[in-house]
Amino acid sequence: MSLSEYRQKAKDQLNGQWGINVGLIVIVGLLTGAISNVSTMTNNPNLQLGISFLLSILVLFAFSYALYYISLYVVRGGRAELGQIFVVFQQGYYVPLLLINIIAQVVQYVLAAIFFIPLLLQAGSSVYISLISSGGVTTAENASTLLNIGVLGLYAILTLAFLLVTTIISIIFKFAVWVKFDYPDLSVGDCIKRAWSLLQDRWGKYILLQLSFIGWYILGFVALLVGLLFVAVYVNTASAAFYDQALKEKIDQGELA
Repeated sequence: MSLSEYRQKAKDQLNGQWGINVGLIVIVGLLTGAISNVSTMTNNPNLQLGISFLLSILVLFAFSYALYYISLYVVRGGRAELGQIFVVFQQGYYVPLLLINIIAQVVQYVLAAIFFIPLLLQAGSSVYISLISSGGVTTAENASTLLNIGVLGLYAILTLAFLLVTTIISIIFKFAVWVKFDYPDLSVGDCIKRAWSLLQDRWGKYILLQLSFIGWYILGFVALLVGLLFVAVYVNTASAAFYDQALKEKIDQGELA
């Protein structure tokens, strides 16, 4: 399928139910905000941070994953319903999807450490050189300037690389969530492996599909931000269509049951 065909399929399946899908995103946002406010019940900043972190890891992820489920359900001809925002808490989905979420978070933190520890080390070197240069050593001042430029350059490179890698990781785990919904009996590890298999020859096309919505994001932003809700529904559904097509192709090729 071409990129336009994925987008067209999303629009066809959303025909007559744009409102309910946008409404579900709004409800999820309000629900997430209400649950997050639990952390404000204490005046201890550290405790607030801890509660907020636990709520994010243990509860709030479920509503984001529910939106993945709804988008796939719509792509396959279903009609979105309010009760579906609680789907993760039903049918034995919660624990395995919680594990997928925890693994995803841990991977993100590890990647952040790997990418930015070198930057911190170089920044420390820059501070050291700056302390030396404060004594009036001209060569040290020059070295400090060059080192600062190097830190900025390294920061830019590492940031771009980090964004690219984390985007790829987030895509894999998003597909793993869809795989779990489709194959409830698969282990978490097998879901991640199958997600990788589905994306293995399709990375370029999937990234291009996401980039093809840049214009829609701009229009959504111009439309007083409300349009972004419609764009989010559109993107989620087109992404689900991509997953669904990849799954069908793998099944037709005999690689998956």
